[in-house]
Amino acid sequence: MIDSHTADLIGFVGAIVILTGFAYQTLRNAAPNLFSNGLNFLGASLLALSLVVNYNLPALALELAWAAIALIGLVRIVARRR
Repeated sequence: MIDSHTADLIGFVGAIVILTGFAYQTLRNAAPNLFSNGLNFLGASLLALSLVVNYNLPALALELAWAAIALIGLVRIVARRR
């Protein structure tokens, strides 16, 4: 199992990844794309993993919803490309 310190580290990496995706999308003034949705999905998933160890139900629910929305965006982008 993951210890609390490692979970915090994973959570911080997830937060940085989400912020990178958000900054990339915002500074480009663009609609979400595969890269930004991928970063959002990865970051939210990492944060959710850290919240399983350092349990916080509201934050965990938020990150799971964030990951689900990003995953929907990824699926839509991939489907449009086909």
